[in-house]
Amino acid sequence: MDSKDNKKKEDTHQVHKNSHFVQAFGHAMAGIGELLVRERNMRFHIFAACVVLIVGIYVDLGRSDWLWISVAVFTVISAEFLNTVVEAIVDLIVGENYHPLAKVAKDVASGGVLAAAAFAIVVGILIFQPYLLPNLQMIFK
Repeated sequence: MDSKDNKKKEDTHQVHKNSHFVQAFGHAMAGIGELLVRERNMRFHIFAACVVLIVGIYVDLGRSDWLWISVAVFTVISAEFLNTVVEAIVDLIVGENYHPLAKVAKDVASGGVLAAAAFAIVVGILIFQPYLLPNLQMIFK
């Protein structure tokens, strides 16, 4: 085996800073795709956001209501991104070993997603209650 064969087998993954915007954008899109493939909860959050979008259009939400819905949705999605980052870093560091601080990091990150989801539920109830409660009352009469 000569030196040319060794060069062909070298790892070609990027290890330096992105050289231009298109490259950075491609990595960002790959990260979003990876998150959607790996994380079942993220797929659920995206599905729930789509349902909220459809119901919001149906009931003709006002601008301020859309603002609060957007904040709630992106708070949950951002929390899920951070949770996934924490999980990946912890797994990279501890591998298959158990460490109590790894558990703390993962549990706290997961708790952040739960808190964000609770916030989104409260916002959703406050926003949609005036639109949906009369319809529910007509159904159950």
